[in-house]
Amino acid sequence: MKKEKLYFWILLICAGFLIFWNLGERPLFGVEGRWGEAAREMVLRGSWFVPTINFEPHVTKPLIPFWLIKISGMIFQKFNEFTVRLPGALLAFLSLWLFYKAVTKLFSYPWNLISTGILLTSLGFVEFSRLAQSEIYQLFGIIVSLTFYIYFRDQKNFLGYLGFFIGMVFGGLSKGITSFAVLFIFPLIDALIEKRFYHLNWKSLVAGILVLGFYFLPYYFTSQELRSELPFYLWFKENLKQAVEPYDNLRPFYIYFLYLPLWLAPWSFFLFGAILKFAKKLKQISNEEKLFFLTSLAIFLLFTVAKARRGYYILPILPFSVILITYYMKNHLDEFLLKVYNFIRFLLMILTLGLFLILPYLQLKISPIVATALILSFFLQILVFLFFKKERFFGFIFQFLVVEWLVYAMLIPYYSKSSEKDAGEFLAKLSYKIPQALICQINKPVANVYFYAQISKKIEPFSEDKNCQILLVRKDLTPEIKSLLERGYQFMEFRAEKEPSKTYYILYKSP
Repeated sequence: MKKEKLYFWILLICAGFLIFWNLGERPLFGVEGRWGEAAREMVLRGSWFVPTINFEPHVTKPLIPFWLIKISGMIFQKFNEFTVRLPGALLAFLSLWLFYKAVTKLFSYPWNLISTGILLTSLGFVEFSRLAQSEIYQLFGIIVSLTFYIYFRDQKNFLGYLGFFIGMVFGGLSKGITSFAVLFIFPLIDALIEKRFYHLNWKSLVAGILVLGFYFLPYYFTSQELRSELPFYLWFKENLKQAVEPYDNLRPFYIYFLYLPLWLAPWSFFLFGAILKFAKKLKQISNEEKLFFLTSLAIFLLFTVAKARRGYYILPILPFSVILITYYMKNHLDEFLLKVYNFIRFLLMILTLGLFLILPYLQLKISPIVATALILSFFLQILVFLFFKKERFFGFIFQFLVVEWLVYAMLIPYYSKSSEKDAGEFLAKLSYKIPQALICQINKPVANVYFYAQISKKIEPFSEDKNCQILLVRKDLTPEIKSLLERGYQFMEFRAEKEPSKTYYILYKSP
């Protein structure tokens, strides 16, 4: 018992380093700016129910991420990369503790810790725990529901039902009703296998109705503030209609065959082994194994059948597939896979040192900070190998954790550059120097630029009849725009060579 507590605290401390180290160093990536800028503008406007981007309503997304990011910015009295990402990172950290509680009901030591470590080091969890996106919020809600269900599934307990539905609604108000679909699949399959139909009772009905009422309250208050029924229409469009008649995210049906192994990496080989073993011996495996195998399969099929597909949509499968992998490792492991992972361990050590040659080849300068991180990572891997020589699965977990810390907490933040950040910060400086300047835009810049520019009023589209002293242009400089340079405008370019859509130009007249 003392050893379990020691390893648990070591795992949590290491998780803290992996999730929080250099959390605010990487420039906002992808759609992070939508969440950060909308929350920042909510503070400026004093609103809790209508997010805006460039002070135009942005009500297609659920509100919980906006709320928590807004609260984070208000507590720290600033909006930057760290405060925008902090709520998601905290939820990811709390998810690990809840998941440990759940799997302790399923596995004794050391498998409860191994299962928690697998979740922590899966790339899907690491990637999104360090981004300000709604996926980690949804995953937290799903893990809350999973934990309550596992704890209370043998009881007709109102608290258990309430916790289950609260987690479901938290996920729904973070990402969408996919959390509802996923979390109804799990108890349904459990009821079919174990005949747990007794959960269809008045307590679960009351808890469900009560929490469902709270689910629609934010949409009601948003519609009241907008004085429009648009939020309810968008709820229907973004949730139900998008699944059967999508207007975007039309990816091929096989996309999740690629992304599920990616998000579960580096444990994907164990997933393949589990699928083959459990499919072959479905009648012989235990009901618990059957439950998580069939649930993972059903979730995968559900997302594959839905017509709107994107790689990260499949993330809700993570906790179920991690538990599936744990059952496989505990009861059915193929020794050949252990040899494969032992080889991967040595390969990772070699690759860590090899980065001294690879990074310069990629024209990336090795600074003293990077060199120190590489050397530290290499020696930490050796220590892990020696300390956990007999406890191989712990050795795998902690070595993967060290490598992921090197990549996600050191190399990615250090080498990430952003034309959007550079353009936004330059625009912020211009706005400070020319406080009364009219700022106009062409080709609708993304929210990341607005976030870094710290805009306090709407940036209007450019037209010839406006006296625009500052002009923000995305993608291309047309001949008409270039002609402005002959009218006394100065010019700055922020080029993104690999992604032309992220190239920005700022034209301005000096005071």
